[in-house]
Amino acid sequence: MAVNESDIIDVVEERKRDIQRTLITQAEIIVPITVRATGAYLSELRRTKFTKAVADGITREIVKEYTKHVKKGGTMCVERVLTPIGDGKVRATTRQVFVPWLDDMAKEQQKELINLFGEAERLGIHPREQAKLVESYFEGTRHRAVTAARTEAQKLRVDARMQSYKKSGVKYVQYITAGDEAVRPEHAARDGKIYPINKAPWLGEYNCRCILTEADFAVEELGMETTKSEAEIIPAEDINGTA
Repeated sequence: MAVNESDIIDVVEERKRDIQRTLITQAEIIVPITVRATGAYLSELRRTKFTKAVADGITREIVKEYTKHVKKGGTMCVERVLTPIGDGKVRATTRQVFVPWLDDMAKEQQKELINLFGEAERLGIHPREQAKLVESYFEGTRHRAVTAARTEAQKLRVDARMQSYKKSGVKYVQYITAGDEAVRPEHAARDGKIYPINKAPWLGEYNCRCILTEADFAVEELGMETTKSEAEIIPAEDINGTA
């Protein structure tokens, strides 16, 4: 018997559930490790508000929220927002939004597989050979799953670090880029700037390698200036940076 549309939907849904379970497990591993590492760093800076109870609370909070989003078929993602302001320039900011990328990926895969099997049926390929197409198709999509997992891992690390800063009383953070030609222009403009922690840019754009580090000493003891807004004005022709 040939593979039918309901069979394809069942297989794709099971694959989606596998990815969901993997992402949740990844969160359960990455978040406490990052929180503990951040806590050790803050302890060296004599941030005494950071305790085991605080660390455990941060982990529970992030993993619970992340699990809720994954089960809804996506995650919170960071997007760059580019607003034209005239004279060939744009105002660049960031925002965090829920993106149903897991559901979207499943719908795309269902459509691709239905088309694949429809063509196989038209060509008279034996049903047993059609069934084998599922395995070969998903082998070809493995790279997408790995890339998604890496992107989510980085977002989890950023969230865990920032929550650890906030819960331990950090007031200021400094923006640091990778410092190479692949850095997005608005990220390069933020490099080295210090922000009040609640005014800092969102981190986690696709392929972004920037970090935010604790900067209370720089402000309170060294008197370094702070930046109140993440917005950067850049030439519209420069908006294609990648990292």
